[in-house]
Amino acid sequence: MKNRISFLFLHLLILTLFSCNRAQQAPSKQPFSSNRIKELNKYLNQVSQAYSIPDLAVGIIHQDSVFNRTIGIAADKKQQIDSLMPFSAGSISEPLVATAILKLLDSGLIKLDDPVQQYLPYFKTADKINKKITIRHLLSHTSGIQHYPLLWDTPDTSVKALETTTRSIASQQLKFPFPGTRVVRSPYNYDILADLIGKVTSKPFENYIDEQVFKKLGMKSSSFLKPALTIQPFSITNWLTFISKPDSIYPYNRENSGSNGLHTTSADLSVWMEMLLNKGKTRQGVFVRRATFDDFFSVRYMTGKQSGITLGWELHKEDGQESLTKTSNITNFQNQILLMPEQEIGIAFLSNISARPISAEIIRNITNWLKGGHLPVVKIPVSLVMGKKFQETGSIDSALRLYQLLSKTKNTKYELNITALNSFGDILFKHLDNQPAALKLYGFSASIFPKSAEPYLNMAALYIKSKAYANAMIAIEKSRPLLNQNQMGYAFGMEQYIKERTTDQDPG
Repeated sequence: MKNRISFLFLHLLILTLFSCNRAQQAPSKQPFSSNRIKELNKYLNQVSQAYSIPDLAVGIIHQDSVFNRTIGIAADKKQQIDSLMPFSAGSISEPLVATAILKLLDSGLIKLDDPVQQYLPYFKTADKINKKITIRHLLSHTSGIQHYPLLWDTPDTSVKALETTTRSIASQQLKFPFPGTRVVRSPYNYDILADLIGKVTSKPFENYIDEQVFKKLGMKSSSFLKPALTIQPFSITNWLTFISKPDSIYPYNRENSGSNGLHTTSADLSVWMEMLLNKGKTRQGVFVRRATFDDFFSVRYMTGKQSGITLGWELHKEDGQESLTKTSNITNFQNQILLMPEQEIGIAFLSNISARPISAEIIRNITNWLKGGHLPVVKIPVSLVMGKKFQETGSIDSALRLYQLLSKTKNTKYELNITALNSFGDILFKHLDNQPAALKLYGFSASIFPKSAEPYLNMAALYIKSKAYANAMIAIEKSRPLLNQNQMGYAFGMEQYIKERTTDQDPG
């Protein structure tokens, strides 16, 4: 009898422990329904064709459903790309580095308010304020370390590459004297964090994050070292027709691996986003404790009424709901991730051409669809057909007449909105350096869309580049009654730039 009671007790104990363990696991995700998958595939095929994207990948987490799709052809155009082949993710590296820091916090190896110099004695700046800079300041871009251009043509792949980056700022002044008081984004913050992770763990940063983040989460195709086989970037060879070819410059330098070294797939990002949406839990168990997770993501540095920064992410508020984003446009890779914790939504978009800024629109459309809306029919940007006409005739007037004809006939094949129209002006201005044609386009856009400030702001930017500051101020004045909340800061920044260059000048 005593043995039977002992057996029952042991059986109940095992069941209890098993139940507790299951309670700590994230719920398993299932594929979307076949109809939903069909809708997504149709939309993504349209996006790929309309915007001439060689390769793209999308990962979506929504409540208990998951979706992953990769579209494209390998650079040699002989075979379809493998869904396990990673993209260069650019600054999406930052929230992954923040995840490694989160893991160190949970292990008790560091604290957010520890001085960086405690772990990196060679972390110095010219003004000696570096002693006040903490891990938290690096994570939140509030250290004051200035932004420096990243170099890809002479990459350093040595083990000491990140230490080289940390040491390189020793003669530099910080942007402001009190760390923690302002947000000034610099990739060096995350390169130094990566160096710190390596020194704390006594192993190369890339090895630690592989062992403690990628392998723990099951991110099989992710690495902070450049893999032997990757998706190649494509660059535009003809901006009027958007013909592209594989780019010879690849964005990797181990000195900047913390800020831009991540290589990953949409499927791997989905696994990682799933853990974040489940507040540190995975299908296998606990990645980090809930208390550590909540404390880490409670940090807020507001840069505006509805915008700010968390540790590794950009923060946006709309209708009382928060979203976390990270966007990267670097050497012909265009990537973006979005998390909406309250709606249990996570979306990752990866692509290997950055000619047109489309990632935000695609993610916005998918988000709306997840909330019950419809995925739009993707139209060909009118800038493409206008560019072809301009190339054929050499006349901006012929391109504008074509736009008028398409608008008059209400052609549904092309996207005719103000963004699509002005993007042709941007091509003329920024890529072809044809300022007269660009000005004519922006003026035409202002007449077609009289309630928009966008054409006038574009004119002002053009005039500033050519140092025609009086004309720039006239354009800004015309934009003023039309500005929305987001445009006000941009207009103010241009005004300040003009004032700095037109006041207190030496008359001699």
